[in-house]
Amino acid sequence: MSSVDSADGGWQPTSEADRQQVRDQLTRILASAHFLSSRRYPNLLRFVVEKTLEGQDDSLKERLLGIEVFHRAPDYDTNQDPVVRLSAAEVRKRIALYYQHPAHQNELLIGLNPGSYIPTFRPPQVVSAESAPAIPEPAAVNETKAAYSSERLRTPVLVALTSVAAIALGVWLYSRPSPIEQFWAPVLNSPSRVTLCVGSPDAVNAAHQNAPTPSTVLDDLSHSGRLGTANVAALIHMGGILESRHKVFRLELASQTSFPELHEGPVLLVGALDNAWTMRLTQSLRYGFAMNSEAMYIADRKNPSTRNWSVSLKQAPASQVEDFAIVARYSDSTLDQPVVLVAGLSREGTEAAGELVSNPGFLKTLFARSPRNPKNVNLEAVLQIQVIDGHPGPAHIVAVEYW
Repeated sequence: MSSVDSADGGWQPTSEADRQQVRDQLTRILASAHFLSSRRYPNLLRFVVEKTLEGQDDSLKERLLGIEVFHRAPDYDTNQDPVVRLSAAEVRKRIALYYQHPAHQNELLIGLNPGSYIPTFRPPQVVSAESAPAIPEPAAVNETKAAYSSERLRTPVLVALTSVAAIALGVWLYSRPSPIEQFWAPVLNSPSRVTLCVGSPDAVNAAHQNAPTPSTVLDDLSHSGRLGTANVAALIHMGGILESRHKVFRLELASQTSFPELHEGPVLLVGALDNAWTMRLTQSLRYGFAMNSEAMYIADRKNPSTRNWSVSLKQAPASQVEDFAIVARYSDSTLDQPVVLVAGLSREGTEAAGELVSNPGFLKTLFARSPRNPKNVNLEAVLQIQVIDGHPGPAHIVAVEYW
């Protein structure tokens, strides 16, 4: 691999073979679950990588990216519409999640440093035991060696104590579960097959199924192609967790799923107003979904007059700037099974919620105030999701209930 070192210690591809290796790696990244369910973020990463490989990285400025990638007007206000900055932050997060997996740690590295839209490249680096740098010993150890002879330091008692301490530390580090393992433990530890129960558009309003172009949020929810994309995106993330842990599951449309089927094992519910089982099983939870002639909203049953988390049914989809969703993981008394729920008021919320249950950072935040062991606690969180050009953007937790 020919290379030229950059000022920041990175690597610059100088030959066509080098550039092809970068493109091959880009293809692998974009085919991963972290990017496959989105159009916005792959488009941005692909654009900046190609421009850099073509030697045009000096043109990678926020305004140009807004115009070329996100089709903004040439005079758009970057402060009022920070689509490039928000999307770049999300791309950085997804790249980090991709390389976090052990299978990808020795691959060519494509990065996007904070504050820059110019990607960086680093060739695979495998550090051998022989080439690993020696770890300097603390000064306290050196002082001890000066005070005691090497023979006294090698007494059987000291060796035994050191070995026990090392083993205990190793066991503790190895056994400490990740946030993903903590969240999914009730599902993954069950011996039964998992049912992935996904909403179907005809459950919302069959009269809207033939609408050629969605003109309102209600039309958009009832449009099979648009709705299916969000649900599939959520399924990719949740199915990926199960597949990576070799957990057997089946996929069922909510409209065709019976109670006995849900009673057989853990249940993953995707979608809200298009999923009758979500609407039914959340009746016993503090937060649930509701709809009237004007809006759909997340109801707080401890504060029934609250309508803070709502989306107007009559607004045009293009004008929607936020959505709300519920992420829950609990033991359902009706089914006598663990249930994981990801559901938004509209499709952006469902897509975002499905992605977040595979995000270690989000799950760590979700467990931060848990009163009990995260593996055992029941929880339900309400999320607020920023919507940018019909795509889910940043999300944050606005309410959470543990029991």
